[in-house]
Amino acid sequence: MYIKEIKANAIALSKQLKEIVENEFLRDYKIIEAIPVIPGQYWEFKLSLLNVDFEKELTRSIGFLSGSGSLQNPNLSINDFFNNNDMVAEEFFSQDEYKVFESLIPLLKNLDEYESLGYSVTIHLNSFIIGGDEWLRQVCEEFILIIHLDEKNKDGICLGTMQSQRYKIKMEDSNQINFLIVPFDKCRYFNNYSRVEGYEDMKYYEYEVAFSFAGEDRELVDEIADQLRRMNVRVFYDMYETVSLWGKDLYTHLDEIYRNKSKYCVMFLSKYYKEKVWTNHERESAQARSFIEREEYILPIRLDDTEIPGIRRTTGYIDGSLFTASEMAGFIKRKVKGM
Repeated sequence: MYIKEIKANAIALSKQLKEIVENEFLRDYKIIEAIPVIPGQYWEFKLSLLNVDFEKELTRSIGFLSGSGSLQNPNLSINDFFNNNDMVAEEFFSQDEYKVFESLIPLLKNLDEYESLGYSVTIHLNSFIIGGDEWLRQVCEEFILIIHLDEKNKDGICLGTMQSQRYKIKMEDSNQINFLIVPFDKCRYFNNYSRVEGYEDMKYYEYEVAFSFAGEDRELVDEIADQLRRMNVRVFYDMYETVSLWGKDLYTHLDEIYRNKSKYCVMFLSKYYKEKVWTNHERESAQARSFIEREEYILPIRLDDTEIPGIRRTTGYIDGSLFTASEMAGFIKRKVKGM
């Protein structure tokens, strides 16, 4: 019974996916039934029925996606592989806005009886290459996305991305320097790499900006931090670090952050800032870093005219009384992103 029903539904899903991909997608993709043999990059659709309680999964291939041009990746480039995966995921989510995957709903509903038996019914999209050696094939494989019925509304469809965060890494040998952009969990396949970022060979910092401020000025700082977070800027802000700070020796930990782990330090200078023990500790760590590198690292935002030890009046600053929180967040983003 299982083989017949799954096979029939797999065939129907394959036909519908072919209709969607070849008629609705903007880029030129094809769905093929046979396992690919020509060297290059491909994506496989799989129908999956997973029962967690019984640790049992039933799967069936429902077709292979192939692209044209650079999407074929005939040279088996690692960078092209993950860039192509990003483009494929972008295409799926773009088309989802136009509800093109709703035609899959009745076909997935046909498998409702398996849901009642404790199985979750999903369609997986996985990327892989044909060709290359075993090491390259392990690097160039990625779980792209998952398609399933909306758990709250069975008349809706959901797409979820399964891709891992990308890291830009630098590898040097005696002859050349190579840069790769790969999922963080693929870094283990490479030896002697360092993490970098930006268009140039810039050192990677855990935080693009660390905030140093007095608690009395938190309302403004909170608003700026929220704006930067929405702009995908990596911010060290204590309210975002509650769990990571729990139980740590804060004197040592904060010294490490303000001295070594941040690209820039934004100081919100005020009469309250001058009075606090912790802000003075943060300032001294930041100043030690600034002295060693002899480059701009401390970015002052003055909230009043209070003189702060070690912060010269000749240092360029932003007057916090002249700009909104949104404008100051924009200034910080442009600085840390090199824009």
